[in-house]
Amino acid sequence: MDNSELRPVSLARRRTLPEYVAGSKGGPWYTSHTYPTKVPPETIVPFIEASTEVGGTVLDPFCGSGMTGVAVALSGRSGVLSDLSPGAVHLARNHTRRVATDAIAHAVDRFDRSWMRAFERDLYLSSVIDENGDRVEGLARHTVWSEIYACPKCRAESNLWAITEAHAGPLPRRIDCEACGAPFDRTHQRPLRSEPANLAIKPSGGGKLLHGKPSAAAIERISALQRRRLRHWIPDHTIDPSREMYIRSALHLRGVRTVKDMFDKRPALALSRLWHEIQTIDDAPVRESFEFAFTNTAWHSSRMRRYNAKGGQRPLTGTLFIPQLVSEPNVFEVFRNQLRQVSRLYEVLPDSDVSVRQSSATDLSWIPDGSIDYVFTDPPFGNNIHYADCNLVWESWLGEPGDNDAEIVVNKSRSVHQGGKTVSDYQRLLTEAFTECRRVVCPTGRVSIVFHNSDDAVWSALLDAVENAGLHQAEVSIMDKGQRSQKGYKARQGELVPFYDLVMTFTPDRQRFERLNGAGNIALDAVTAHLNRLDSGRNTTKRNLDYLYSVAVGEVIRSGQRPTGLSLRAFEQLCNDNLERVDNEFFVPGA
Repeated sequence: MDNSELRPVSLARRRTLPEYVAGSKGGPWYTSHTYPTKVPPETIVPFIEASTEVGGTVLDPFCGSGMTGVAVALSGRSGVLSDLSPGAVHLARNHTRRVATDAIAHAVDRFDRSWMRAFERDLYLSSVIDENGDRVEGLARHTVWSEIYACPKCRAESNLWAITEAHAGPLPRRIDCEACGAPFDRTHQRPLRSEPANLAIKPSGGGKLLHGKPSAAAIERISALQRRRLRHWIPDHTIDPSREMYIRSALHLRGVRTVKDMFDKRPALALSRLWHEIQTIDDAPVRESFEFAFTNTAWHSSRMRRYNAKGGQRPLTGTLFIPQLVSEPNVFEVFRNQLRQVSRLYEVLPDSDVSVRQSSATDLSWIPDGSIDYVFTDPPFGNNIHYADCNLVWESWLGEPGDNDAEIVVNKSRSVHQGGKTVSDYQRLLTEAFTECRRVVCPTGRVSIVFHNSDDAVWSALLDAVENAGLHQAEVSIMDKGQRSQKGYKARQGELVPFYDLVMTFTPDRQRFERLNGAGNIALDAVTAHLNRLDSGRNTTKRNLDYLYSVAVGEVIRSGQRPTGLSLRAFEQLCNDNLERVDNEFFVPGA
């Protein structure tokens, strides 16, 4: 769609919005590429359909991976997506634009026959010692690298893989030196190096996947590859040590100074050759689909990919953490799998009218006034996710990485004099972004914002930004994304992090709300009424703290109030004081 020719006729409408929506993270738009905090497109569709006529124009100025664009395609509307991040623009374009799957299959077959199979064998032919002591050869599927520590007392070396129960539970902090028996805390030491400790190979003679200790020949082959010179380009941007995630992930302790340092030598050899060959593809849509598969392959092939004894080995999202046991994959196997996932996406994705542009949400001057029927967006959640940092490893392959100085976030580790942002900065930048949304949306349109945070100061900053922008609260819905994020899982481990998001819908015109007394009273009344509506002994999920917090904050906002003082911790205490908690897990009305 040409943004200079946006329709002057409004196709906005205001039908009743859903009170609750639920989605799944198992669709093809999830498996095609990893990205933090994706919103399931099927949860966005009901909001689009309730807020626009068919053919209406939907804007998402914080488009991220482009899930609003997918929802636009599924609902038969037109979409305008933008994001500050070049990586987000790359994902949004590829998630919303179909490519012929037979052309993709033909291109990957050509790669395999001309160079990829041979180069894969060159890099990944390996061997393990099986349980009978025999040497078995095959292509490596993944290689576990283990950190080596020196005993502070006798300087003897300890291999973390060898001394830990690699198949059960978290890695131990305390190590007992095998040489002298002295205990020491490995987290207070910098590891000496990492070594290949375990291989999974597909035997050349056939059969199931075989795990075992690398043979002497395998160790020598890996060592030889470490000395091989890179023949093709790999991003080597210096990573600013003041970046939030650089500090939080302690990357200086892992010897990381540049993006290149986030990759071990063998993945670097494979990725650099693969990227070089992708650029030789003449068919632009096919080339871009290969780049789409490649960027996710690069993320999976970095040093962040952690070993998981239970399977599902992958990097943690929302961080740049390098684990103590790194599971290095076969790059080409990951790439072929990613192309299959991308093809599955294009098999079910409808043709769509979605344009994508790199732009800050604070400057939408390229969109005419009142030309948008509906805005649905998922802005940064305060200090929860720093997208510019988290995308850095794969985004750098596309060119210059995203500008973290312009990102709308709250910094905890990065100081103000280094460019860090406070809650006040966050509120100011959001005000600029929402003011632009207010300008471009038509008078009868809506603006829906997906948000959640356990910090009442961040909540208030967002709501003040919306009010300062001239938007007015209309409705609040609960969104269940279907699976807990890494942050969400921590709620079960003692850290209070809300699971359910709220979809707050605003309008350019003011609506009247009765002013009630106190966020706490409103929250308690709403939660009590909610619990009384549930069947006794059923719906325990909707009795959990995180769900009740969503109900409480939603009602406070719906009532025209601010959730001041209503942090998740304060809300838990409110519930403990006034409700009955069963098995420390869910709440029922008090006696």
